[in-house]
Parts: sequence; structure tokens; C-alpha cells
Amino acid sequence: MPKQKNIIILNDDLFIGEGRNRKCYVHPLDKNLCIKVSSQKGKRSAKREINYFKRLHKRGKSFEMISDYVGMINTNIGEGDLYELVRDYDGSISKNLEYYLVLDDKNITAKMIELVEDLRQYLINEYILISDLDLDNILIQKESENNFKLIVIDGIGDNNQISFLEYFKPLGTKRSIKKWGIFKMRIIQEFPNLEKSIKEYNE
Repeated sequence: MPKQKNIIILNDDLFIGEGRNRKCYVHPLDKNLCIKVSSQKGKRSAKREINYFKRLHKRGKSFEMISDYVGMINTNIGEGDLYELVRDYDGSISKNLEYYLVLDDKNITAKMIELVEDLRQYLINEYILISDLDLDNILIQKESENNFKLIVIDGIGDNNQISFLEYFKPLGTKRSIKKWGIFKMRIIQEFPNLEKSIKEYNE
């Protein structure tokens, strides 16, 4: 069998984190990209997400607040999916929403809650479906010392086998609003002191 060319070598030094069915690594040749390698079990959902990204591109959607898919690459541990790697203004990899809420800083927490609502409005206005909302897959990008932006890095698209919600906007929007309600309740369960602030925003 002929050897494959241009295989990217991934190792533990490049490892960022691991989700349910895939591991994420810094691209060794491009610090602004990450490589997600799916387990056998996760390949179907990864393919479904990628196909959804391709349709979003065709529709001219904004990727301002989601980490964009940019292609596929061969690695020493299997095929990898390339995504934008979210970094802060100082070059460090952005931390997730939970990290900032755990700080329990009144000013930062108030800003995070405001940004969560901004993200909700962005996704609904752009009609971008989300299969999984979690504190771990929403990153806080520091654009400067005092300016932040939320970026979704995982769970983009509808997780139904046949994505009918994509083509029925009223039903899809209703489902999205419901998921946001569940997500907000999850935040309240983990951070009970935020209940009043979160419920100030209308569903």
C-alpha cells in the first residue's frame, strides 16, 4: 500500500480537550486552527455537523459567534476536521463560560449573562440550529482586556437523523427557544445566585 502524504502528526503536547466522541488538538502548523478527531462512534454526528456547516456557508450565514469549519486533514490518528481555534487577544486559547462564572466576580458575571443573551439572539436571528448547549462548548473570547465575545465551538446543527427543522423555521425557532430555556435552567442549577439575573431576560 502506498504511503499517505501530508499526514499531520498529533501528540499529547498538542492536546486541548475531549468531548463525548472526539478529541481536539492544536494544529501543529497553524496556531489559529484546531483539529477534531472523532471516535468511530462519533463519526456520523461529526459528518452531519460538517454537512450543516457547508449549507450555512451556501446560505451566507454569519459565523461571528461560532467556530467555523474549514476542511478535513489526515493525521497519524485518523481523519481530522479543521475548525477555527478561538484565541484571546494575547494569543492564549480562550476559556469556557463556566470558567468565568466560577470566578464569582460580580462585574464579570453580569457581563457574561448579557453576552449569553447576545448569543441567543444571534443564533435565532441567523437561524442557526444548536444540538447541544453546554457551559463547556461556549468559549469567551477576550478581544481586549475588557471586551468579550461568546463563541460556540461544538454542537452546531440539528441532531435529528433527518434535519426537518432546518427547513421549517417556525418549528425550528420554537425548538431553539426551548433549548435555551433548558440551558438557562442548567446555569441556574449550577449557579443558583444567578437565577434573578438570568430571568430578567425574556424568553
